Amino acid sequence: MYTANAIRNICLLGHSGSGKSALAESLLYMTGAIDRIGRNADGNTVCDFDPEEIRRNISISTSVVPLEYHNTKINLLDTPGGFDFAGAAMEALRAADAAILVCSAKDGITVGFEKAWDYCEQRNMPRFIYISKVDEDNSDYNATFEALREKYGNKIAPVVVPIWDANKKVTGIIDVLNKRAYEMKAGKRVEIDIPEGKEDVITEFNDALKESVAETSEEFMDKF
Repeated sequence: MYTANAIRNICLLGHSGSGKSALAESLLYMTGAIDRIGRNADGNTVCDFDPEEIRRNISISTSVVPLEYHNTKINLLDTPGGFDFAGAAMEALRAADAAILVCSAKDGITVGFEKAWDYCEQRNMPRFIYISKVDEDNSDYNATFEALREKYGNKIAPVVVPIWDANKKVTGIIDVLNKRAYEMKAGKRVEIDIPEGKEDVITEFNDALKESVAETSEEFMDKF
């Protein structure tokens, strides 16, 4: 049983193929709701279970995916990204407290992403952006982030950024707010030393984050 203040409805939005269902699959795995990560190409993900979705390798209806994190029940509302099914996304937004907008580092800002952003703007809905596919071929995290920053200004504030090795494989993340670095070991987050040469980059991102927060109110602006 959960009390009302321990339940959150989070809407996953973005262009078709941007990685919403894959993100949901990862979140389910990381919180222990499932013991293996399915793949859209294999037709074995939790969200896309309908035979037509498996055949098309896309979502055609909203899936409600419950998971638990820190004694809070989170209902992920995985919406279809295809324009033919936009009504399903609108329905999910009516029930959502906040949204995660998924933007592929391979495709950058797409029409589907822009529409999702506009949906949230119209409702003044809290949101954050998850940049997906950062370690796939022909992806460019930095270009995608800069494009978002250029289009939406200081509303785009970096909170977590990836760490790559020489082969462009993601090996960890940097917590921009607290200036800490982590890597994953056996499914657990383990703190590591900040990679050499990244201190200036972290400071730059941290300043950008504080600048974005400062612009939300005069109180924060004075503090900044």
